[in-house]
Amino acid sequence: MVLPYDTPALDAYWMPSRDGGIHRLGPMPAPWEKVRGGTIKTTTLTDKQRINRLWSREWKALKSDKQFTSAVETDVRPVVIENLTVSDTHLAVNGKWLVTGPSGARLLGTTGRAAKKARGQAAAVKELNAFFTQARQQSTELPLWEDDIAGLDFVIEARNLKNYFHFVRETFSVFALIADLKGFTGRIIIVAKDRDVPAFVLAHIAAIFPELRDKVDIRQAPATFERAIIAHYSDTSYFYQPEAKIEGLIPENQPLAKDEVGTNLVKLIILNSYSRSLRKLREAAHKRIEDQWFDHLPERFWVSRRSTPGHDRTIENEDEIIALLEPYGFKKIYFEDYAPLTQVGIMRDADIMISYHGAGFTNMLYAGTQARIIELGTLQTARLRMDDFTGFANASQSDYTVAVADFPDEFGDVVPPMRGAGIYPVRMSDAAVERLIALVKTL
Repeated sequence: MVLPYDTPALDAYWMPSRDGGIHRLGPMPAPWEKVRGGTIKTTTLTDKQRINRLWSREWKALKSDKQFTSAVETDVRPVVIENLTVSDTHLAVNGKWLVTGPSGARLLGTTGRAAKKARGQAAAVKELNAFFTQARQQSTELPLWEDDIAGLDFVIEARNLKNYFHFVRETFSVFALIADLKGFTGRIIIVAKDRDVPAFVLAHIAAIFPELRDKVDIRQAPATFERAIIAHYSDTSYFYQPEAKIEGLIPENQPLAKDEVGTNLVKLIILNSYSRSLRKLREAAHKRIEDQWFDHLPERFWVSRRSTPGHDRTIENEDEIIALLEPYGFKKIYFEDYAPLTQVGIMRDADIMISYHGAGFTNMLYAGTQARIIELGTLQTARLRMDDFTGFANASQSDYTVAVADFPDEFGDVVPPMRGAGIYPVRMSDAAVERLIALVKTL
């Protein structure tokens, strides 16, 4: 039984010093470290002056107010948890909501909106700050699990197994931790909203972690466990950390104060970081193909996507763009046409990948450091969704360009609402295509 989302934070959230139920399996290293990341930059392809002005201003603000001086790798470790509940897409321990990892970031948004509706914005913010202030002041190290872990199951909460981005970032990356977990003999229980699992999920697990494939058990939420192992992330548990452990993570020039809490701070950290589990997944994937060559595959390619009913974001003049790119060595591909390890291989050896905003950019995680990745998007995706893929760029140390093109013709010179209408398809005007070709010529 978990508490309603609008419960005041002091009563709703799990606190290490107060609630118990989580044990570490060994030493807990520093929650973060500065690392060499990718090169993240932008360009505008549109000839609409209003969009150019808006994005130029926002990019300048992002560089000065939100971009850290260094990329950050955040730690994630397996922990033993008691009285675990996986409810919808959130976790709870001993009936208290647990702020950890991607599910914790979503939880802050869900509970924040519910508290705001119930008691108003000011009260909701005050409650959240009061909780994390107390948690930080009373911060204590997790107790050590004294028994072995043989027979304990590893539980992974899955928001959306049908979306490749969510699968890799939130579910698949955890397998890299499990593969290194000494003494683990239990099942890997993936708890999802829907037990209808796409074939690519088990195919990727079998390809990169074949030794774990037969341990996988997929269950439908909600689910409860008396005792299990989960991945505990330091990016969202940042809020629980004492001052000494977080000192230096957020640069002093950032407008967001170090004691601010909530989804804005989570998004700031995500924009500049990636988790240790993502790096471990990348390393495991590259290890699987270290003796394989993919000379038959293009090094420069345009990634297309097949439209499905009610979900078509293809570019209308895609074929014309590809024809103009072909003289520069480009070929059109579909990631789904390739086996998982071939997808890893084509990205490892890639020179230039171009595509439009979508889950395919998740494979940037496997890109070699020489790769140049160009994402065609709109002001909407640049403004609201850039942090979807910056972590993959930083983990792979690749060169990632966010290229802002046009909205669909129906909007003319008007900038449409950024929220509430889903993701708008990208329109590539003649001017935008010319600018894309000019960019490719410089690479």
